[in-house]
Amino acid sequence: IISKEDFFNADWVNLLKFKVSYGEQGNDNIGSFRYVDTYTLINANGHPAAQPATKGNKDITWEKNGNFNVGVEFELFNTRLNGSIDGFYRTTHDMLMQFPLPASSGFMGYYDNIGNMMNAGIELDLQATPIRTRDFTWTIGLNMTWYKNKIVKLPDERKASHIDRWGELWGYTSGSTAYLEDIPMYTYWMKKNAGVDPVSGKSLYYMDEYEIDPDTKQPILDEEGERIYTGKVITTDDYDKGDNYLCGTALAPVYGGFNTMFEYKGFDLSFAFNYQIGGQVYDSGYQALMTPSISNSAGSNIHADVFKAWTAEKPSNTIPRWQYNDNNVAQTQSRFLTDASYLSLQQINFGYTLPDNVVKKLFLNKLRVYFAAENIWVWSQRQGLDPRQSFTGGNNINYYAPMRTFSGGFTLSF
Repeated sequence: IISKEDFFNADWVNLLKFKVSYGEQGNDNIGSFRYVDTYTLINANGHPAAQPATKGNKDITWEKNGNFNVGVEFELFNTRLNGSIDGFYRTTHDMLMQFPLPASSGFMGYYDNIGNMMNAGIELDLQATPIRTRDFTWTIGLNMTWYKNKIVKLPDERKASHIDRWGELWGYTSGSTAYLEDIPMYTYWMKKNAGVDPVSGKSLYYMDEYEIDPDTKQPILDEEGERIYTGKVITTDDYDKGDNYLCGTALAPVYGGFNTMFEYKGFDLSFAFNYQIGGQVYDSGYQALMTPSISNSAGSNIHADVFKAWTAEKPSNTIPRWQYNDNNVAQTQSRFLTDASYLSLQQINFGYTLPDNVVKKLFLNKLRVYFAAENIWVWSQRQGLDPRQSFTGGNNINYYAPMRTFSGGFTLSF
């Protein structure tokens, strides 16, 4: 506590504290018996049978986390302003993750330790009282976390050579996610939309350009039988020819919340907000509503953005043509990645605390009547999109939004 030292002399500083810590912990929150093959007992035509469930891994071990924190706590101006600033550096070794297996193996997948990860950032927590009089008090609170995440190391057997066009970035891909060294977790790996063809109205996709033999019109192969990449990227309207690219991460670099409270002669009113800035979320709900497939029969929902689709009279460079049963126009691609930033009004609380002279006549120490509302509203990039549904960047149309609740009551103490 620096403010208690003899050499420190600042009347406007009520508290100044320096802190540093380091700790380690283990994580094995992946279920039990992951080191052996497990089976599920089922009824097979009236006979007991063992159905493969999870493939075991005899070499699996703990996921280990190391946490280093350093920061300061402070109270200033007669405690009108107080808070803390903390920096953290967190390492994860032997990360645990499940890998899928082909159906022919009989198992859905298995868990393994895939490598190391790093999180570093700054956490800010502030509480201020701009106005404090005999009858009226106004307080403000803010917390914010900025952080950076990246995969530090992957085992050699998990590194695929087909992504060497990124130079030193090596790793593997799984579905629409890329796990590469020196980039964040939950990085999207999918077809990258290049807009709309102004003539045909078809979606355009980026693809790598390779050297072509002018006579045979076939790709030229190197000594290892691989196509020779020219270093250029071109576009195509053929979805199947489009290449997968890194398309941002689901992790937002900044998130937190803020609140404010007003108190006047026993009345109190407070508001609490949460926010997130940055990151990407895959809006599968919007994707489904923008699919001109055979399922869009009478009574099916479609998004109003179809009226902004490309037409010969009104070309669009963002939304392709709307053509019956054209499924490729809404296949998995970066067009449905949306900014995951949001602001949510999390809580409103209004109350009245009865005066002491009234409360004492009721043989009580305190009596407060209140009304509260929670999960009131969320503002996001697209109406109906709630980026809070999934941390990993999915927006499942089957999710319900957090329940909006209204309540009232009283609290008392004897």
